[in-house]
Amino acid sequence: MIYCHGVVHNSLFKQAAFHYDEWEVLAGHPGGGKNVLLFILFAAALILSGCSFVEDSKAADELTSVSHADKAQSEMSWKDATALKGTNEVGHESINIVAAGDVMFEWSLEQTIEKEGPVYPFEKVSDSISEADYALVNLETAVTERGMKDPKQYNFRSPPNYLEGLLYAGFDFVSLANNHTRDYGVEGLTDTLHYLYTYNVDYAGAGYNESDAYKANTVELNGETVSVLAFSQVLPSTDWYATGGQPGIASGYQQQRCLDLIKEAKESSNYTIVYMHWGTESEVTPEKETRDYAEAMVKAGADAVIGSHPHVLQGFELIDGSPVAYSLGNFLFPDYVEGVQAQTGLLQLELHNGSVDIGFVPWKIEDDQLVNPGTAYQEEQWAYLEEISYGVTLDQGAIRSTE
Repeated sequence: MIYCHGVVHNSLFKQAAFHYDEWEVLAGHPGGGKNVLLFILFAAALILSGCSFVEDSKAADELTSVSHADKAQSEMSWKDATALKGTNEVGHESINIVAAGDVMFEWSLEQTIEKEGPVYPFEKVSDSISEADYALVNLETAVTERGMKDPKQYNFRSPPNYLEGLLYAGFDFVSLANNHTRDYGVEGLTDTLHYLYTYNVDYAGAGYNESDAYKANTVELNGETVSVLAFSQVLPSTDWYATGGQPGIASGYQQQRCLDLIKEAKESSNYTIVYMHWGTESEVTPEKETRDYAEAMVKAGADAVIGSHPHVLQGFELIDGSPVAYSLGNFLFPDYVEGVQAQTGLLQLELHNGSVDIGFVPWKIEDDQLVNPGTAYQEEQWAYLEEISYGVTLDQGAIRSTE
């Protein structure tokens, strides 16, 4: 083949084309000058552009490889670097999942969003979420502008455009398995499902009927399948259950059904993640029943279990190598939260070779926005979380077993 190191100058062709008729005369017949002209142009172009003949494509391939390597290096992000660290044996890149806790947009957040827009609360944290392959959060509000209040103490609802904030933040999936997505009745719930579809946000834990509510959300990431199931052990009444053709929430009270669904998801997916709404509000340690339930889910096939509802961070545990985050606390709540209720963060899961590594990066809710207070705050949070965890250490956020 012919391999060129330079660029052919257009001026050469322009000069030759100008004298095209003269070449025809020299060739002896009309049109015959074309072949002569093309040959001379070709030879001249090779000389002027610094081209050389090589016997094979090795040199070109080497240069192309170098070019691609330079481009890849210049575009490398946190996600790319992590993937290089943990490429699967079968050639798949590691899958990086980010998960966060409870999000709602009431009280002071309504005023802030009205003034600053729905992306404002997430402006400082969006880069850390968006670099993941897939990001999960618990949406604790109905997305609707209609419906009747359910007779309960707190009812939350948000206009559809507030979902723009979640999209800007980088979230791909919301869990609807909680005690607020049906705050404005069936009408409010079905509106929520409709708007999530409209904004292209995946969900699990609620649905138009029983089958839809209990169905796993399955996505393909880096050549492997990841299924996410969501259940709630905190529901105001059995009326909230999705039953038959009735829209509702996926109940987590019926443990065996949940375990059977986890087994089914595991059989058809490379990885299965369970997002569970459970526990007691404001308690920083989970009940024994919660830990037993987590163990049962892992034995049924859950590769990771993520908890929400207590509105505070709880500790971590590795059960047979599978990570459990008992509560990720609040992620975005109004400005009345302070102390432990304002402490939050991003759970990081790296899925590779059939195993899951876990890490946690502390953040904080401050004046209706997610902020990173700095290294001292992070180190203090890691030390605190290690104290309330079970058999793990937190080394700069990396969560490892002490056994």
